[in-house]
Amino acid sequence: MTGGETVTGGEPETAPRALSRKERREREAAAEREKNSRAAKRAKREAEYAAPPADLPPLPVRARRAEREDPEEKAPKKRSRRASEAPITPDVPAPRGGWKLPVIIVCVVLLLLLALVVTGALLVHKVDTIYPGVTIADTDLSGMTRNEARDKLLVLGHERYDGYSVTANLPLGNTLAMSSADAGMRFSADTAADAAWNYGRGDGLFGALVKYVQCRYLGKCGFAYDGELFDITLDEAKMRSIIEAKAVDIDAQLLESSIVVGEDSITLLKGASGMTLDTDSVFNSFRDAFLSGGSTSFTYESAPNTDESFDFQSLYNDIYSEVAEAEIVYNPDIETTDPGKDDGKGEKPAATPEPTATPAPSDTPETSASPETTPEAGGTDVSQIDFHGEPFIVTQSSVGRTFDVAEAEKAWAAASYGDTVTIPMTVTKPEHTTEEINDMLFRDELSKNWTMVRLWNRDYCNEVRTSLSGSSDNRISNVKKACGLLDGLVLIPGQTLSFNDTLGERTEANGWKPATAYANGEVRQEYGGGICQVSSTLYNAVLYANLEIVERACHQFQVGYLPWGMDATVSWGWPDFKFRNDAEYPVKIHAWVDEETNECCVQILGTDVKHQYVLMQFNNWEVFDETGTYFDANGNPLSVGMAAATWRLVFNDGDDYNTATPISKEYEAYSTYNYHTEDIEARNVPQG
Repeated sequence: MTGGETVTGGEPETAPRALSRKERREREAAAEREKNSRAAKRAKREAEYAAPPADLPPLPVRARRAEREDPEEKAPKKRSRRASEAPITPDVPAPRGGWKLPVIIVCVVLLLLLALVVTGALLVHKVDTIYPGVTIADTDLSGMTRNEARDKLLVLGHERYDGYSVTANLPLGNTLAMSSADAGMRFSADTAADAAWNYGRGDGLFGALVKYVQCRYLGKCGFAYDGELFDITLDEAKMRSIIEAKAVDIDAQLLESSIVVGEDSITLLKGASGMTLDTDSVFNSFRDAFLSGGSTSFTYESAPNTDESFDFQSLYNDIYSEVAEAEIVYNPDIETTDPGKDDGKGEKPAATPEPTATPAPSDTPETSASPETTPEAGGTDVSQIDFHGEPFIVTQSSVGRTFDVAEAEKAWAAASYGDTVTIPMTVTKPEHTTEEINDMLFRDELSKNWTMVRLWNRDYCNEVRTSLSGSSDNRISNVKKACGLLDGLVLIPGQTLSFNDTLGERTEANGWKPATAYANGEVRQEYGGGICQVSSTLYNAVLYANLEIVERACHQFQVGYLPWGMDATVSWGWPDFKFRNDAEYPVKIHAWVDEETNECCVQILGTDVKHQYVLMQFNNWEVFDETGTYFDANGNPLSVGMAAATWRLVFNDGDDYNTATPISKEYEAYSTYNYHTEDIEARNVPQG
């Protein structure tokens, strides 16, 4: 202890002031008086409650256990009491202060209830989620935070607006569709989510508690959201640019021309010059549709303000056209040998000259002669056509169009401003268009050779092949040269090819080589020897292509590469081999030597519209000497040669020539062949 302070339990205290003797006596006397007063009061109270009134009998006291065990005392004496006797009740005075306890209890309960309410209100106030039973657009937001509710509502927004579009029906049948992406739509659900979260929180602590209890326990949530579900923004500049671009197109139709020419009708808009597109009105309609989210289309109405007369005669002059069929026209600028000139033998072809063959541009051999042409009689005026060096062209087809001017004027007069007037046209289409003919040119292999398949068991039938077996190098060289001059030649319908004119004179100067040939009944060496095999192969290809033979002659002696009657000999001047393209479309010659098989090959390409094929039939028999020069020992004439007759049989594609009846059977040619002198003389040798 230091400094007048007392330390108790580790904490310093200030020492009390010392009392005087007088003060101590006064305090002791007062304490004694208070003690006596309290003791007297306590004794009096105990006496009042403990001492019964003097006029009351003493209360029975239960005997002690030991005394009750006395058998004599087990049966107590019965007291009889008259019914009139009433029980004696002691007059106990009511205790003082008995009302305080219930009051205290009530107060405690109220305080507890108040504490409970306050606590509940505070707890509700601290809840950071939306009250139970709160819904927006049939979407339950109970127990969600503000952000969760917003995200939930945004899902609805995407379901509604993703892919959402609005279509405007505009003048002249035009439409403009604008999607939410085109409109630059952006939307949020913050306002709706805030409204759901704030429900009950603006009514104070106790008001919030009441609404929470109503929502959670009573099922009577009074939340109702009548605002916009989404806060929508649009890219107005982008929307206007889209509308203005469409307006330029529509205004061009309305202002620059009110005529729409279709396939079979003419459409005019009466008074169209006053029907320009109001872009502001169209924009407002689009904006309202997107903001409401309900409308998917609207129609823009425009009132005409101008009545324009219309010159239907001028329109007729502009639209009228005659139908024009596509034609294959020969180029008169490409020169050929005149087929009408004297051939040096005193023989001339038919009086009416026909154009001869012309090489196709891509396949024209450099050494080939340039054929001359005569335009088709009654055909197109070819002098006005630019052929660009082509041997022929396909003229441009066109559709014929016309309409009744008088009926059009009546329909126009009866129409109101802004009405659409439809004028029917009479349309005549060509049988074949330019595109169709170009697609059909040279698409098919016409020289289907079923005869070779039947006779020689060949596995091909689209060209004619003849063997070059045993041919000398010079002969094969001449065959290749002849094939090269023929390859790629094109004949338009009506043209005739001359083999001699196409190959030219066979001389050393022209590049021909000497080889074995038949000439004047002899076998000798001539320039161009072997080309008869090419003319004969071409002859067969023309037969199977079912084209017209104009001129053909057989050899003096039989050839070894074709059957009797199926050859065609040529010699400069005469004889010649000629054929005409009597088909509907041009034909092209494809000629070559197959190095692998050592064969001369010729094919005719064209357009097969008949879907037929040709089978050649030929008969041959011996020819006997009627002059008496050659006879046997018995004086009978000897066989000096063979004769052959051929027929052209035509079948439909798919017909079996072994069982089917041909469409036609035409006699083709009669041919005679001599035996060589040594062969005939050998027959005159006596036998035995």
